[in-house]
Amino acid sequence: MPEIESILVDELPIKSLPDRFGVARSQVYNRIKALGIKTIKRNQKAYVNADQLALLDQLHKLIQQDYSLESAVTLILGERSQQQGIVHVPQETVEQSHGTAGQLEMMQMLVAAIAHQQTVAAPPAPSNPLSRFEQLQAIADNDWRPSTKELAAILGLNTLSHSSFERYGFRFTKAGKNGAQSAWRVEKL
Repeated sequence: MPEIESILVDELPIKSLPDRFGVARSQVYNRIKALGIKTIKRNQKAYVNADQLALLDQLHKLIQQDYSLESAVTLILGERSQQQGIVHVPQETVEQSHGTAGQLEMMQMLVAAIAHQQTVAAPPAPSNPLSRFEQLQAIADNDWRPSTKELAAILGLNTLSHSSFERYGFRFTKAGKNGAQSAWRVEKL
């Protein structure tokens, strides 16, 4: 029997991505949209190619390292642009530029885009790197129950998707409601 070689996948159905990353389908679509990925549509199904999948994998790794979706996307697209020498200019700006006056406007837009990319290439450093830990310790010590939005902001996340998880030496567990949102119990491990 011949030995089976590993096969590289050219395309992967989007419906398989939630299982790959362990997230909800809506989060997969948010990530695809944030990266500006144009999916491949065939027979009423959507796919991503190998390059797009590599971007999504890179984004997932950064999110696992506590980057917010926005800062991770900025970092990925900034690195990719630097590697390829690309500056992103909105297509509608290119289409509106005509003649010499349009070229001047286009040049100004390019300069602004380059300056913007240089300022957002890396996520900003927190003013006090220990403030997150101090806040979590105070919440645990006082048995306060922050809402999902409040806790996500402290952790630097967009949302909290599990009913219980551990991070930074603390355990976070859903504990009832805090208005319309879930309340969270914070325990020091």
